[in-house]
Amino acid sequence: MKIAAQFIFPSFLVLFFFIMAPTQAKVWQATNSWSLDWEKKYSKWVTTNKVKKTIFTDRNSPYYGIKADCADASYALRAIFSLENSLPFKVKNPSGARSGYGTLNNDTNKFDSAGSSKRRLVALVNYLGDAVGTEHLNYHDTLPVSIKSIAPGMLFTYKIKGRFGKSIRHSYNIKEVTPTGDFDVIYATQAIAKEGLPLNLKQGFAFSNAPQTVWGFKRFKWPELLNESVSSYPQEFGYSQEQFSLSQNLGARGFFRYVKKVLKVTDQTPEQLLESKLKTLCRAANDRIEYVNQGVAFHRQSRRKCMNYADYDAYSTPSRDKSLLNDFENLFYEMKDIEQMGLVGEVDYSYWDLLVNIRSGMRQGGDRTLDRELSNVCSINYRQGVSIHLGELFRRINAGLLSSHPNDEMEQRWGETSRGKTRCKAWY
Repeated sequence: MKIAAQFIFPSFLVLFFFIMAPTQAKVWQATNSWSLDWEKKYSKWVTTNKVKKTIFTDRNSPYYGIKADCADASYALRAIFSLENSLPFKVKNPSGARSGYGTLNNDTNKFDSAGSSKRRLVALVNYLGDAVGTEHLNYHDTLPVSIKSIAPGMLFTYKIKGRFGKSIRHSYNIKEVTPTGDFDVIYATQAIAKEGLPLNLKQGFAFSNAPQTVWGFKRFKWPELLNESVSSYPQEFGYSQEQFSLSQNLGARGFFRYVKKVLKVTDQTPEQLLESKLKTLCRAANDRIEYVNQGVAFHRQSRRKCMNYADYDAYSTPSRDKSLLNDFENLFYEMKDIEQMGLVGEVDYSYWDLLVNIRSGMRQGGDRTLDRELSNVCSINYRQGVSIHLGELFRRINAGLLSSHPNDEMEQRWGETSRGKTRCKAWY
């Protein structure tokens, strides 16, 4: 009996530790490799309703719980497609200077405790969000592309200098390239990540910051070629530095007009072109309502305390306000072009007259009939009981009345008054 006990006891221990020991698993197993064919499938996937605003916020979504700002959303979409198609995912040196060199990839067992492969992916992306940002995305994990190769699934990124040595950075995911050479984009922001809000989805979006250095139209590198030279990629991959010289030579507006010309497959009449620019402008003006409301709500919740850099960065709107002004200027530029080519007669007279009144910065309240007509074209109801048209909005912008500072109240943010503006620090 003693001998039998000695035999059985060690076997029991082995079985016990086999059952109780934590298993180690990759985030997912990659059985395929990235190729031009897979890039086409990725591009097509981004255009579908699988890539939607609530992909990270819908509790029924397998990817619920991803906290994504702009760069994180770009990484997340690439990772999700990779998981669902057994493709590899790899990010270079994910912790930057804090941990030296290395990669974070789908083979890691760092997130075993999260559960299923899709929950492990959520944990991976959230971890990644704490380690990298838009700078890393541009310098390490993406490559610039030729204009003619721009397609859904690619990115547009920018970096602009602010005050006090600070910079503003952003990444948009191109969801669709329209027949007229415009873009539908889906993206996140700092405020979206902080508050767990759905992604922004904008149609007919107009980029305004020209490519420079490593910022512009980009696509992801292939994991197996992450540390290889660009000569390792097939020519059809579309790697090119042309956008940087083009933007330098043509300027921002000229560059994006050139991009539209290259990508479009359908021509527009002068009136159709103006209608398109006006719709883009109207959407941008109304989108500002949401951005400002987020900042005002946070400001009031914090008992109107001056915001630190992180909160200011999340809720201020300098780049968005610059983009809104750019949308006005794009409309006016097209009007000027049509005038110079003698094509005003191809635009409905009454419609052209409304555009002229917007361009003149017509003050609201002077002519009720014209106010009503302009409001019918585009109305911006930015607070309860208060609505303005585009002529009034442009007048306020032109007068420098709008505030991008998130410590200002609604009246200052929308330029109703210049009195009572905040004395809190503007971080950039």
